Amino acid sequence: MPGLLRTVNGTTTLFATTSIKSKQEGILSANIGIVLNASRGVSDIFLNITQNASNLVIFKIQSLDRTSSRLTASFGKQVDGVSSANIILQDKNNTITARGFINKKAIVPVRLESACQCGCSCTHTKKIRFKDGTTLKISIDKSLQFALKRLFTKLERVIKKLTPKRGKGATADPECNAKCYRIGNACRAACGIFAVLCTPVCLSAQAVCLISCLPT
Repeated sequence: MPGLLRTVNGTTTLFATTSIKSKQEGILSANIGIVLNASRGVSDIFLNITQNASNLVIFKIQSLDRTSSRLTASFGKQVDGVSSANIILQDKNNTITARGFINKKAIVPVRLESACQCGCSCTHTKKIRFKDGTTLKISIDKSLQFALKRLFTKLERVIKKLTPKRGKGATADPECNAKCYRIGNACRAACGIFAVLCTPVCLSAQAVCLISCLPT
């Protein structure tokens, strides 16, 4: 089964999976799991990408309370410059601050742009800096980047098929919508650190959340 989307007692759950075959990169698969309850400020976002059955990325953002969440991630050897991350994201007055550890080294707390979709250069400070004075540098082979774009495009099609169309008279709760945009913004800001590896899952999480805001 390629996917499942359902809402029970205000909590919306999405599971979706897909794969592609690339001549240069072999078989890439993506599994996504999203659990959202906008009214309670709960969001759990999970993404696992494998390449030829080996983990490429395991990425998770879990809400801690209504204004903060924890990002944890691990990366395969295909991603040069980063192996792990454990970061707290704090949303205050629509400004997201990240603090924690990457590669088990403490980072200098940094403000992140929620619209960031292109990697570390999207942060206000241009680079993620470690407290030891070094900077984070991430690189991915261009053919793998291209294959990942194909994979995410296919995953988006799978999720779109699962998503019910809004009725013409359906009106969402504005406060609920605002919470969904905040969830999506926090996710995109975090993904800005890791470039192309997870941003599409944030767009899916926001879309799924907005669905949960519609009256049943």
